[in-house]
Amino acid sequence: MATRWGALLITSVIGLIMVPFLLKQLGTEGYGLIGLLGVIVSFSIVADLGLRQALGRELAEQVARKDPQAFSELASSALVLYLLIAGVLATCGWILAPWFVEVFKVSPPLRETAVKVIRVYGTLSVIFSFISPVFTAGLSSHHRFDLINGVQMVGGILSSLLLFAVIPRSGNALYGWVGVMLSYQIVNFILFYVLFRRFCPGAHIGVRLIRPRRLRPLFQLGGYMYVLQLTNALSERLDPLVISFYMGPPGVALYRAGARINEIVRPAVLSLAEQVTPLTTQYHVRKQESQQHRLLIDGTRYTLYLGAVCSIAIMLFAEIFSRLWLFDSLGESCQVVARVMQLWALANLVNYSGAMHWPLCLGMKKLPFALALQVPSSIINAALSIYFVGYTQAGIPGVLYATVLTEIIRRPFAIWYVARITRLNLLEYLKRGYALAIGYILLLLIPGYLVLNRFTISGWIQFILSAGLFLVYALLVLCVIERKLVVILYRQVRSRMT
Repeated sequence: MATRWGALLITSVIGLIMVPFLLKQLGTEGYGLIGLLGVIVSFSIVADLGLRQALGRELAEQVARKDPQAFSELASSALVLYLLIAGVLATCGWILAPWFVEVFKVSPPLRETAVKVIRVYGTLSVIFSFISPVFTAGLSSHHRFDLINGVQMVGGILSSLLLFAVIPRSGNALYGWVGVMLSYQIVNFILFYVLFRRFCPGAHIGVRLIRPRRLRPLFQLGGYMYVLQLTNALSERLDPLVISFYMGPPGVALYRAGARINEIVRPAVLSLAEQVTPLTTQYHVRKQESQQHRLLIDGTRYTLYLGAVCSIAIMLFAEIFSRLWLFDSLGESCQVVARVMQLWALANLVNYSGAMHWPLCLGMKKLPFALALQVPSSIINAALSIYFVGYTQAGIPGVLYATVLTEIIRRPFAIWYVARITRLNLLEYLKRGYALAIGYILLLLIPGYLVLNRFTISGWIQFILSAGLFLVYALLVLCVIERKLVVILYRQVRSRMT
């Protein structure tokens, strides 16, 4: 988690600097176009039939069973399968590039460039997005998230520096962006392969290790994963497409700028949840029920603490921050960006309350209920997003109204189900996992609004001081609520120092 937070901190600072830089260099429509490129790649990932997430879970099971031969056969077979799927999708992307440009309503002067960018960057990105996860799944199954985070951190720094150096000197800013980002993906792929060979004991990749029968568990688990990925794409990744259909790439640029802060914060909050699937799988295989309970309760509470600080800070400071950050680039449209930031922060706060549910369900292979819960709510979410943007005055923030609503509706059902499958008393889970965290949220939210309504922040120095005071207040309140944890940590640190 320390390496994850370090990587996110560095890349986040660079990312915040990059937004106004790219808006200036690419223009609003060009910046919206690269956002749409990300949507195309993410939608292609949905077509992997849910196999990539299933692969991480199945490799973790082989590690728990201490079977390197099965591990190598599964990884080799999956790599061949993913290459075939990626090849088909890349070909489709190349052929359909002009159609994408029409659907996204790219202006005539930019259409030829947009087609070339989609064909080159989109197709190659799809290929790398399929084959690299085989090696990252192997590393994560051995719990070497520190290596994955390190590669992402170094790669993010170098690619950002290259963007600053290359784009202003390139004849076409979009082509310069494509060249740098593809170079970043190639280097990442090479590094992940080298680390896979070095830090996955007994693991090998080879033609002789291909065993189609090893893919059977992937398809059994992947069917559920595929439907869940598809519905997740409908509920979240469809938003830029809806905005583009009604408002064009400039609308996507405003949405993407507003979503940027939450895209940075969310992985930091979910670091624990994203890295415990190998543990939940191990606890399930070895029938360690008490460990499951501890992970569920403590993981829920601690994730919600961190999520509360981040989400409430965004909701409180969004308007001030967006004006200081983007007013020179967007003018009064920065208020739309602030609204998007606030709505995403609220949706994420609800989502953080169930951060440990998915890793436990995946580790135990208990996915049918998640399917039954998410499919109808995601369809409703997509339909309402289209309605709010296209047929009301809600504008760009309208795509997030339904997201917030569906997150609130889903959560009680998910809490009940996870407590049931882990055989944890529901009232005990609510008391130990949620009660203190909800009180903490109220203690942060109410004083924050009262203070900000009385004072005006007009510059970066005042903003930094105000945000710093809020974080100090949040930390002090947390120390009071979790004083037992503070005492334990203090004793551990003192014992190590002595």
